[in-house]
Amino acid sequence: MNRTHTRNLVRQVAQDCDPQAALSLYDQSIASGHKRIALLRYLDARDLSVPLTPQHHAYARAVASVLSERDMEIIAREALRRSRERQTLPALTETERN
Repeated sequence: MNRTHTRNLVRQVAQDCDPQAALSLYDQSIASGHKRIALLRYLDARDLSVPLTPQHHAYARAVASVLSERDMEIIAREALRRSRERQTLPALTETERN
């Protein structure tokens, strides 16, 4: 996945609360072997009620098990901030989004 596509997915998650985009980003992170960003994307997916597989949960647990308490705190705070931003987005029509 190229950077432009990734940026578009990030925007879709942040602005459109798109669960499929969140899942795509998390799957990309897993495939790339990411840790911190993968865990953050997992939390985004959970927040957007994405149906996750046992493998998705297992990857997040494995990543969390090797991070420090401080790293987990930072990631949790960032996930909460992102969730709150998504929840406070004004309801936009499809035309306004594009």
